Amino acid sequence: MELLRTHDTCLNCDKKLAGRRDKKFCDAQCKAEYHNKNKSFGELYISSSQSITRHNRRILKTLCPEGKATVRKEVLDNMGYDYRYFSGLYKTSANLYYLAYDYAFAPIFERGVEKALIVQRQDYMDRLTLEIWKGKRS
Repeated sequence: MELLRTHDTCLNCDKKLAGRRDKKFCDAQCKAEYHNKNKSFGELYISSSQSITRHNRRILKTLCPEGKATVRKEVLDNMGYDYRYFSGLYKTSANLYYLAYDYAFAPIFERGVEKALIVQRQDYMDRLTLEIWKGKRS
């Protein structure tokens, strides 16, 4: 019994398929494009959010090669940092840090200048327990 090809052409670009009988796409790029076009809005939003957060992480890593650094806010702005996206929070008695995975920054002011105190994540940051509902009960 001969197996019939389920698709004669690529599901994405309609090029004629060659090779395995169960092949649906002509190459990996067509497969990725097809699946990206068919993602739900929620999946697209998650993918976009993760991409922006990774971009923010690359910026922080670039600016903080030694584990701790302070830069003017305008440096982050000029590099395209998007403050709306972060992966977590870390609060100390002095600052609230916005994490982009394993790097974080805290907005600070020095002599009236907006700056970012950038740090690389440390193990002790995992022990933080945020009491986000503390004081919210009536």
